[in-house]
Amino acid sequence: MIRRAVIAVAAAAVLVPAAALAEKNPAIGYRQALMDLVYANFGPVGAMVKGDIPWDDARVAGYGKDLKAIAGLNAMRGWPAGSEGGESLPKIWSDMAEFQKKMEAFQAEAIKLGDVAASGDRDAIKAQFGATGKTCKSCHDTFKKDDEG
Repeated sequence: MIRRAVIAVAAAAVLVPAAALAEKNPAIGYRQALMDLVYANFGPVGAMVKGDIPWDDARVAGYGKDLKAIAGLNAMRGWPAGSEGGESLPKIWSDMAEFQKKMEAFQAEAIKLGDVAASGDRDAIKAQFGATGKTCKSCHDTFKKDDEG
């Protein structure tokens, strides 16, 4: 019950700023909310993998389950023709096939992470976290504006 309340509050915190973007361009709002939800579930697992916060098997399993669900969404809805802008580079629309390939690779690895997270096998979770992170980096390096200045 408490976990659901926390997820609801986190989702609201993510979706409220995205709603402002959605008023201007629903696709930008969708993709921003989607990526915020990915980060809200992937980030804490990374912090545990790195030892920045204590490892908690139940939390890892929960984040993995939610990440798997998020990865099952139709992410490409967030980048239709005419939705240029936000943090996405114009290269997405000129090389949509490559972008879609990278997005599908991320989704496949995130789904695997969700499955592995349920196992409680820390070594396997850490390995799959790394594989999933590589797909994130690959796409961000090519298709996302630099996070710094």
